[in-house]
Formats: sequence, C-alpha cells, structure tokens
Amino acid sequence: MAYAAGHTAIPARGASRGLAVVLAIAVLAACGGPGRDVPKTRVTIDSAPEQGAHVLLDGVECGVTPVTIEGVRAGWVDVLVRKENYRRATERILVKEGMEETFVLVMDPLVGHLTLESEPSGAEILVNGEIVGRTPMFRIPLPIGEHVYELRLANHHPVRETLSVQEDFQYEFKHRLRPMEATLSVLSQPTGARIWLNNQLQDRKTPARFRLSPGLYLVSVHSKGFIQEDERVVLEPNAEKSVTLRMRQGEVPPGMVLIPAGLFLMGEDGRSPDESPKREVFLDAFYIDRHEVTNEQFKKVFPGHTFPKGKEQFPVAGVSWTQATQYAQAVGKRLPTEAEWEKAARGEDGREYPWGADFDKSLCNTTELELGGPTTVGRFVGGASPYGCLDMAGNVYEWVADWYEAYPGNTLVTKDYGQVYRVLRGGSYMTGRFHARCARRHFDRMDAQRADYGFRCVKDVEK
Repeated sequence: MAYAAGHTAIPARGASRGLAVVLAIAVLAACGGPGRDVPKTRVTIDSAPEQGAHVLLDGVECGVTPVTIEGVRAGWVDVLVRKENYRRATERILVKEGMEETFVLVMDPLVGHLTLESEPSGAEILVNGEIVGRTPMFRIPLPIGEHVYELRLANHHPVRETLSVQEDFQYEFKHRLRPMEATLSVLSQPTGARIWLNNQLQDRKTPARFRLSPGLYLVSVHSKGFIQEDERVVLEPNAEKSVTLRMRQGEVPPGMVLIPAGLFLMGEDGRSPDESPKREVFLDAFYIDRHEVTNEQFKKVFPGHTFPKGKEQFPVAGVSWTQATQYAQAVGKRLPTEAEWEKAARGEDGREYPWGADFDKSLCNTTELELGGPTTVGRFVGGASPYGCLDMAGNVYEWVADWYEAYPGNTLVTKDYGQVYRVLRGGSYMTGRFHARCARRHFDRMDAQRADYGFRCVKDVEK
C-alpha cells in the first residue's frame, strides 16, 4: 500500500486486537494454558519462609505463592519470587513434559543487626517475647520493622525497649541494669535512737525499716547519754537484712569519735626518710571529728565563705593553717597533733592505709580514682579507719598542729625542718596512693591556701 509523502501511517482497523493476542500468547507460553502444542505439565511454585510472594516466569507475572501452573512449555524457565521485606529469590528450573513438581524458593529477609551488652553481663535477651541468648550478644540479625527486646537478670529491674530496624543498619546498646532495692531493718538497744545512714541523718528513729539501693552502708545510731555505735552493712539486691546496735553509756561530742588512750605504732621505715623511725608512742584519750570539716560547717563560723550550690557536704578546701586554727578555736576544739592524726587513721597496729595493708582505689579519693576533685565527706564508707574516721586517705589534705620537724631518733638533716612549715596529712584527690599512706608527711607554709588543703578537729577528753 502506498502512502503520500508527509502523512503518518495509520494501522488498519483490528491491528490493536492482534497485538493483544500476541501478548496473551506470550503469557500462556510462560505461565502455561490451553493449547494443542503445550505439553501437559503441572508445576507448583512456593516461597519460604513466607508465602504470598509474587511469582514471575521468564519475566511474566503468574500469581502469588503457592501457585500451580499447568501446561508450562518444556525447557529451561527462569523463576523469580518477590515479597516486601525480603530480597528477591531466583532460580532456573528445567521443565520436562508431563512433570508434576513443586519448587520452593527461599527468600532472605532484609535485616539490620543488633548488638546488646549489659552491666552486669549475663542478662537473658528476649526479642519479641522469644529468648535468643544472654548478654553480651553481637550482630543479632533482625528483619526490618519494629521489634521489642527485653533484658532480664535476677534481682535486677528488667529493661524493655522498642526498636525500629532498617535494612543493613547496625544497632549497638549497652544497658546498666538497676539492681532491685534491698530492705534494711535498724534496731538499737536502748530503742528510740536517731539513725544515720552513710552519715546522713534519717527522719525516723529505731526501730525502722528502709528500702535502699544495694551497696555498702555505714549504719550509725545515737541517743543522749550513750556513745554512738556504728556498723558496716553490705546490702545485696532484693535482699532483707537486719542490724541491731547496742550502745554503751557515755558522752561523745556530736560528729566525733573517741580515740582511747594507749600505745600505737607511729612512723614508717623504708619509705620517705622523714617518716622514720617506726616506734611506739603513747597518747592520752581524745575525740576527733569523724569527717573533714565541710563547707556548711565552715560557713557557720565564717559567713563570708562561699561555695557552689549543692556542695554543702563537700570538705572545705583552699584554707590555710591559720584559718583552720581559727575555726577550731571558734568551735571549742583544736587541730590534731601529728601523732593524734596518725593514730586515728591507722589504729594501734601500724597499718599502711586506714582500711589495711593493701591499697584499694575504690576506698578513697586519690588520683587513681580519677574524680578530678573533692567529693562528699564520708562517701567511702569502706575506707574507714579502725575507729570509724572517714576520708583519712585522699579527698583533701588535712592540716595538723605540728611544725615540720624530725622525729626523735631521726638523723636526717634538711633545711626544711624547723619552725617554718606546718604539716598536712592524708593525701588528696590530687595525689596518688603513696601520699595516701597513714605515715606520709606533707608540709607547707602556714598561709598556703591550695585547692586541696582542708582539715578536721580534735577535742580533749575531760579527766
């Protein structure tokens, strides 16, 4: 047929119907269908781990799994299944005349990965209610979508979180599991005594019950006419414990402890030369502050003293020997001598640290703990001295009354000895374990006001 130049060819009527027939034949060829030339075969396509995936044979849609297709042309056929949240799966299958067979294509889910750690470790991990292991677990595969995971550990509060997982994302979480509270019953003889827990006065008197976080506690009770009694108690998670303290009759100034008269070992050999000789020293009985003097206490005597809000119970720091002496006199006390301070710190047996022979950074505020500053007085209950004095190692240095001079029997000659410098004891948050030893001596001018200089007081026992 001829067409005039410049005119567009227009298909003859009925051509579009012919195109539809061609497409239908293609579908029949791929997915099977009636026809004299199509071998009678029966092929079933299924998918795992889920059904409902769309099926394509040689690129032509044939339904969703599981789907049975009859009359598929013999020969090699490319099968593809696809479903949301899964990677496509493909397989080339050989179709033979008259075959009846099922082919299952396994689809890999689209996943992200979850890493879970806990402190303490060993917590049971549940994902969507099913146990998958214990912490720590790394790269747990999770299908994309929303999931709920839980961590469970005996005597600890469980953790439950919802997580929306995206393809190929890596999720890493470390949870600090909170131990369940313990119950502590405090009793005293006689009853009706005031109660302190870690040096904090409580609003109840004995007998009383407390719900407390697990840990180490210093339990103290006191009634007028009796000597304060203390006991260290370790509370385990979700445990119940009872403590009974029996008070002796007597009077000790509030906030102080009695150091009884007697001999003790003072000094140390083989360390710093100015610490020797190690020898027995006799002292009369005296009272000493259980804690370093705090900002709150210092401000009551010197109203101009300032400190950051919330640090009322931190030790006063940056004070000179002269200021410390003035405070002690104002409250009817004095600074301890070197011997008094050392006996209160180490007891009678010449121990290295207030708590014993071996250094433990968890028992004091020194550079090993890396706090970088002073902390609340009495925080390190486990580091108490034999008499119950706290923070005698670390936190802040403590001024004592003595000049820096040689001990009796020490032949060391140094220009620093004499009535020039005053002694400080106990080390601080700025010094390490060597300076936290009970026998260690430090010295400075009386007007020095360094950031880690504080003090505590003593009082004579009336005879």
